[in-house]
Amino acid sequence: MRSVAAFWTSAAALALTLFGAVSAQAQSSPQERFTNAIIVINAQLGPLDAIKAPPPFTDPENRARYEAARAAMALFGTGAFPVNGMISFDQVCAPINAAAVKHMFVGISALKKPGMTEEQFAAIFTSAAQKNAMTYQQQIIRLTAINLDCMSAHIPFMTQFVDGLAPDAFTGTRRDGLEKMGTGFANTIFGLVTQSLLPGAAADVSRMAMDAALKHAPDLIPLTVPAVRQALVARMAMLEGNVPPTLRPDFLKVKAILQDQSCSGLCTKLLQTAPPAGTPPLAPRR
Repeated sequence: MRSVAAFWTSAAALALTLFGAVSAQAQSSPQERFTNAIIVINAQLGPLDAIKAPPPFTDPENRARYEAARAAMALFGTGAFPVNGMISFDQVCAPINAAAVKHMFVGISALKKPGMTEEQFAAIFTSAAQKNAMTYQQQIIRLTAINLDCMSAHIPFMTQFVDGLAPDAFTGTRRDGLEKMGTGFANTIFGLVTQSLLPGAAADVSRMAMDAALKHAPDLIPLTVPAVRQALVARMAMLEGNVPPTLRPDFLKVKAILQDQSCSGLCTKLLQTAPPAGTPPLAPRR
């Protein structure tokens, strides 16, 4: 589940700055219902530098917010809740990203003590993030599933944008970002398809995670190069014997989808612009 958190971290800084005030009155459109729900979810978790534990998922009002966001996102891409290029990417995907990350990071900032090495903190972080992944599995998997809905709906717009760039405008930084997005998407699919193997995974959450993985596995074909998919298939093959029998057929369907060796869209661009072997990775942006 660390991979799920890593995927969304780059967008989390957009958390609560994307929206103005929303009326407290009941809203009628799916977009308004989504916006109202996700703002409250993010607000109750607090800012990124002071994340608070959310209300329990068993709280009816709290659960209703996640279900409202999920129900609204089922209409994303329709006339009732349209995709609007990268504007809707910022206004819809980004706050889902932020909420997923915050659930993973509850209580973690307080664990870093003066004089602690990066290695020591990394070990504590891993343990705490894994605990949060189980504590908030109902919330995190719902948010991850709808964020994949959001991301996949924008792949055509990303493809169009990249195709429209002049060769010298497709910089190393842009290529690196595109490649990392695809790898993050792949890691998220892996996290979903193996959710059932985590200690304490609830059966209904594992079913939800597998459904999301099966739905969005085809999105990896135009988004990643074949080598990324093959690496994911190899990781899955090592674990498939441990997957519960009720989920194994769909696990194998996801695996079969990812064995597709075709390459189109953004995948083609990545292959055409691959740096020579041995080229050092770009330095992280600060």
